[in-house]
This record gives sequence, C-alpha cells and structure tokens, in this order.
Amino acid sequence: MKRIFIIAGEQSGDNHGSSLIKSIKEFDSSIDFVGIGGEKMISVGLKTIENIKKLSVMGFIEVIKHLPFFKKLMNRVLETINTMKPDHIILIDYPGFNLRLAKQVKLKFNIPITYYISPQIWAWKEGRIELIKEYIDQLLVIFPFEKEWYIHRGVDVKYVGHPIYDNMKFYDRKTLCSYLNLNEKRKIITLYPGSRKQELKRHLKLFVNIAIGLKKKYPDIQFILGLARNLEINNYYLPTWIDVETNNPERALEVADLAIVASGTSTLEAAVFKTPMIIIYKMAMLSWFLSKIFVKTKYAGMVNLIAEKKIMPEFLQYDAKAKLIINKASIILDDEKQLKNMHQELDTVCKKLGGQGASKRAAKYILSY
Repeated sequence: MKRIFIIAGEQSGDNHGSSLIKSIKEFDSSIDFVGIGGEKMISVGLKTIENIKKLSVMGFIEVIKHLPFFKKLMNRVLETINTMKPDHIILIDYPGFNLRLAKQVKLKFNIPITYYISPQIWAWKEGRIELIKEYIDQLLVIFPFEKEWYIHRGVDVKYVGHPIYDNMKFYDRKTLCSYLNLNEKRKIITLYPGSRKQELKRHLKLFVNIAIGLKKKYPDIQFILGLARNLEINNYYLPTWIDVETNNPERALEVADLAIVASGTSTLEAAVFKTPMIIIYKMAMLSWFLSKIFVKTKYAGMVNLIAEKKIMPEFLQYDAKAKLIINKASIILDDEKQLKNMHQELDTVCKKLGGQGASKRAAKYILSY
C-alpha cells in the first residue's frame, strides 16, 4: 500500500484536501492517507494526528502566542513521517508551518513534496520563494496570475484551476429558502464572519450591529448567520430574528441577496454563487500595522484581486464601522442597477477560476510525479 502524508491547517484547506483525497483515491484506492485535516478530510479516509481546530490561528500576535504548540506539533509530524515513511508529502496552503516543515523534511528525509494551493507570496513575504525553489519538488497553483508570477521568477509551476467548484452544489432560490425556512419573496442578508475563533470574536458584534441597523431601516429583510461547524456562539448576543445555519453554512451564502463577508476564501464562495457582498476584516492592532508595511496588494478581498479592481466594497480595520457599512448596504439594496452590475462582475471573476476538475488535475500531477 502506498502512503501519502498530507497537511491542511484550516477550514478551506480541509475542504480542498477532501476533494483532492477523493480524486487520488479514484485513480488508486489502495493509497493510505495520514496527516492533519478536519472533518471533511477524515470523512474520505484521512487518519489525522491533530485536531485542525488547534491550527486555525491567524495574525502575528496570535501566532507568537501559540509558538510552543507549533514547535511540539512540528516534532510530532516529523516523528510520524519518520515512522510511516510516506511515498509522497502534500502540503496545502498554510505556509507559516508548511514551508518550515518542507525544509525539515528535505534535511532529514528523501521524500518528494508537492505544494498544492501555493502560499500567497505574491502578496507578501516574497522572500519565501527561495524556500519553494529549494525544498518544494512540485508546485500546483490555483489562479492563472500565480502561474505567470512564478514563471517570471524562475519557478517550475503547474496551474490546475481553483478547487472551489469541486466542492460546490448549486440550488435554486425556492429550494434554498425551503431548506433554510426563509420567505423567498423577501430579501435576505447573510452574515458570514469567518471560520476562525479570532474572526468570530472580532467580527460578530459588528455584524450584529449592522444587522440591527438595517433591520430598523428595512423591517421586512430576513437575516441569517452562516456559521462554520467548528465555532460556537453561546457566549455572544444574537437577536432572535437572525437565523443560524451551521450544517451547511454555504447554503446561507448562496441564498443571499447581499452578504456581509469576512475577507478570505468565503469571498470566492460568494463569487461562485454570484452573491453580491460587502467585504470586512478586522485584526489585532499590531497585526494590522505590520500588514500595512509588508502586504503589497491593493485589495484584501480575493474577488477584487482577481478582478484587478474593487468590484465589491471593502471595509477594513478602522473603516469597519457599523454606520459606514449600513449606509453602503442601503445604497446597494436600493439600487437594482448596481446589484445587476455586481452580478456581472462576479460572473467575470468566475470565468477566471478554471471551472470544475481542479482536484482531478492536481491528483494526476501528484500521482505521475
């Protein structure tokens, strides 16, 4: 039996990792997968050595606080690799940990490494490209502009398209409203605060205040909170008229006329569903200060980066105030022409994502390496 060691460090990586495992098993069902992943990867056969919830840490300060945990985890991962002696190692995104692991693996073992969903070093920490050149055997990227960026810097890279479509199922509004117990004839706003505990802590109160302000202005609008399965809101205030969907939070995103979304992979999910959105993000003050120094991109939202212009409004850090966002949401909701234009812009973004089959293309590259 062949063995593959695979690591995904957060929810989006778990989603894409599960599709990749399924695709690899379709080509060769005898392969055994060990590593780190969440519920979705476990459901398709991964034997995980750590709970992915513990790895979901973002921001400079937060990472520093968890350094002892990550050091211990690194040692456990290396011990597992030494014991199981995998035929291949797959790293999914999560660069802070995975690039350090790649270096250690190459120093200690002779095992080929594929990096799937490459680090966004085109946004910041470009110096990491030297680590990729030295320690990564095969780099698989999911955006067409990434391929051009890496090739221009002398890295052999393969473009497979974005795997987001491989996890998607689409439903009509009537079916969605029936499932979510919503009235299909009334407008729906979805709150999507992020899949990490820190994101929920920084965003949920703001999102609720936005909902309260909009509810006063538009009493008939329905609100639903799309909550990641790994999060709990028992200690947070939530008005009774805000419904919560945890089993399939993406359905809440798909049904929305407008979504309030934390910057991240969720903005791409919303784009695929053609859901107009307002992008929000808040972080620790020091993390924000450092990001302003080091991050090179003009926008935070991936949809805006792909479009190469601000097609969806962004309210970041100090601009993420309920009053400002309520005003912007009101302008959008009252302007059908603007909503139609946002739909068209999202359609253009989707055409750049490569369509279905990214996981199978990635699986072929990995198995043929």
